[in-house]
Amino acid sequence: MKATERYIVGYGPEQVQDVTVHEDGVIETVTTKPVRVFEKRPDGALTELFDEAKSAALVAFWADAERFNEQQEN
Repeated sequence: MKATERYIVGYGPEQVQDVTVHEDGVIETVTTKPVRVFEKRPDGALTELFDEAKSAALVAFWADAERFNEQQEN
């Protein structure tokens, strides 16, 4: 099974990391959207992955996506 079929990669809600108010009144914020990775189980359930399993799944997922894109270009 391809990684793009085995895993679901999503981006969580935007989270504020830092807020800076400058002397001229400009407000600057730094936000992030955490990446969440889920593995599809044979029974249809999803299991969220963390740490090394999450990293390995992301590498496999994006490698499959890259191969797919290359095939579409040719």
